[in-house]
Amino acid sequence: MTSRPTTLSTPPVTRSYLDWNASAPLRPEARAALLEALDRFGNPSSIHAEGREARALVDGARDAVAAFLGCRPSEVVFTSGGTEANALALRSLARSAAHRSFAAARVEHPSVLRTLEHMEAQGWTACWLPVDPEGRVGVGGISGPLGFGTLQAANHETGTIQPVGEFAEAMARAGAAWHCDAVQAWGRLDLRAADLGCATASLSGHKLGAPKGVGALYVRDGTELEPLLRGGGQERGRRAGTENVPGIAALGAACQAALQDRDADRRWVRGLTERIRAEVRRMAPLGRVNGPEDPDGRLPNTLNLSFPGVEGETLVQALDLEGVAVSAGSACTSGATEPSPVLQAMGLSAWRVKNAIRVSLGPATRPEDVDRFLSALATVLRRLGALGESDPGDRAG
Repeated sequence: MTSRPTTLSTPPVTRSYLDWNASAPLRPEARAALLEALDRFGNPSSIHAEGREARALVDGARDAVAAFLGCRPSEVVFTSGGTEANALALRSLARSAAHRSFAAARVEHPSVLRTLEHMEAQGWTACWLPVDPEGRVGVGGISGPLGFGTLQAANHETGTIQPVGEFAEAMARAGAAWHCDAVQAWGRLDLRAADLGCATASLSGHKLGAPKGVGALYVRDGTELEPLLRGGGQERGRRAGTENVPGIAALGAACQAALQDRDADRRWVRGLTERIRAEVRRMAPLGRVNGPEDPDGRLPNTLNLSFPGVEGETLVQALDLEGVAVSAGSACTSGATEPSPVLQAMGLSAWRVKNAIRVSLGPATRPEDVDRFLSALATVLRRLGALGESDPGDRAG
């Protein structure tokens, strides 16, 4: 397999970056748009020539983001990223809800899950949905009355694709609006915001090759937003504050490039990801894929793996020393390793939760990156005595 031509910048050849779900390299198109916009110093709310130049960049980016999301430009609200977009959406749906209740699952991103847990502590009734061992959320038990619901399009740790169509139907029957955290799915799945059936959906720029600190929220026409920030009338009164013109311009350029390359990118990363899965199965038969084995059931770029006998954080650090960047399947907070709520919600055994790593690829990933990862993984597992000779079992307990 030869390297796929790509417009994305690539990391140094001495290292292999396989943590694209955390953040993607900056696209050249986004870099160029960012640098150009830095010279457009006018305030986009000003009516003089300098202000109009900045406004033109924002408007052009809004058109590009709307085309990428499959919605109207009027339905795009620029934010500082996915976390703010999720917070804005959840706050708004909660404020307009007829009932103080919500439906969700414990596999959501922390920016969603922590918000919902806080609401539950404040007296909201939670309908926590079941999650199967592959990470799919069960929506059959949803019943009203409900205030609102939320479901991610695809999971950030396992790549599991969620049944958003079924969820949308269940929300419609319950008479409730819902939010979709689609941050990991845009550009990796064929999604159109207008077809999701949700009231709101979030996007984060740095997952697509835009800079960190910029994102967007799709807001279906007719959906009322309760602003997080009050002040001026920016974003049609939905998000106050002078627009981040360079970041927004770069986001528009990244979305335009990602839309153009999406199909080829998806085929490319799926081929590399499935090669990793096959080689890992051969190399370490006792290793586990956490999430769907079927590639159609997960994002084409994502694998979550556990190996008996080595903790995820240890494996991440050892691979880093070998020149490979991946991430752990558990979160680190204040220096203390916490078990992944996602893998726990799936009912996986303690060793699979504790030993998980996430490998996520992107359009600029090269076959030699996969070679380096597989070689480093074999070396590290052998050195740590973690290839395993006995099956530790998969049942939680």
